[in-house]
Amino acid sequence: MQKISTLKPFAKGDIFLGNTYLGNPNDDHMGEGRVIQLDRNFVMKGTWYTTGTRYFIVGCKVAPDGTLWGFDCHDHIAVRATPGAKELPPWDSGRSFGSVNWDRDGNLYFGEYFIGREIWKGTSAKFLANGTLGDGCIYKYGSDLKLLQIYRVENAPEMTRFKGVTHSTMHPSWQFITYTTETGRRLMRYDVRNDRQMPDLAAYADADPYDRNDKRWFIAPAYLSDGRLLCTDATGLAIYDEEGAMRQHVDLPGYGWAQVTPDVDERYALAANVWTGVAARIDLQESRIVQQMDTGFTAPFRSLAGIAVFRG
Repeated sequence: MQKISTLKPFAKGDIFLGNTYLGNPNDDHMGEGRVIQLDRNFVMKGTWYTTGTRYFIVGCKVAPDGTLWGFDCHDHIAVRATPGAKELPPWDSGRSFGSVNWDRDGNLYFGEYFIGREIWKGTSAKFLANGTLGDGCIYKYGSDLKLLQIYRVENAPEMTRFKGVTHSTMHPSWQFITYTTETGRRLMRYDVRNDRQMPDLAAYADADPYDRNDKRWFIAPAYLSDGRLLCTDATGLAIYDEEGAMRQHVDLPGYGWAQVTPDVDERYALAANVWTGVAARIDLQESRIVQQMDTGFTAPFRSLAGIAVFRG
């Protein structure tokens, strides 16, 4: 039976959690696409059951025009909902997009989640015509969703060997995108204005990228409006300055903080832990969690793979 969405018109501070309802014992990423809507105080407000998706909803983000985006990167589907709580038709991009950013002209930049020919055991994903999962590039589209440019960015080697551009964030200057290959050892940057790879913002150059015991890696980056960078890692949330120095680290409970975004008030950040199913509000000044919500989805039935906030 198809579930009925109860998504409500967006209000300033609303929080959205990509939290797919898993239901296939043979595929640990497959299930009913779902985005939970909370108000600014973490009180349940509505649920959006996404049309046309079969896997994790990842990379949730609110566009400058207020449209909420999310991605089923396994099936190449992007889902969108307007601030009036209307679901737009799902968009089949033909690629495994898992994140999106915008420039001042309204162009969109999508990160391609997958590379290679083999995905992690237990799940599946669409292949391209050339027999690969993807090329791990960044793609520029116009506001009409017509492809304008492909940026052949570098990817960081990592343990599973199938990840490309998993997370990305546009610098406040709109000149470059900072991105990660999740659990890779590089915090990479690409100049989209001049089409060139930039020096890494930070890296663990001495780390073996395939060593699971050395947990010095980068997960999810997101810029604050003043140019400081939030980035989750194996033990919590780091804050970097524009030169790549780590200025602060907030230790967070449990491994798996796979998504982060600045809150409406940028004294705070919102983060989601895919392994424990907990979403949290973090006070950056006091370096502590001040509010949290447990979705009840913990590993192995983990699916909290997106978090976004509506700024109004």
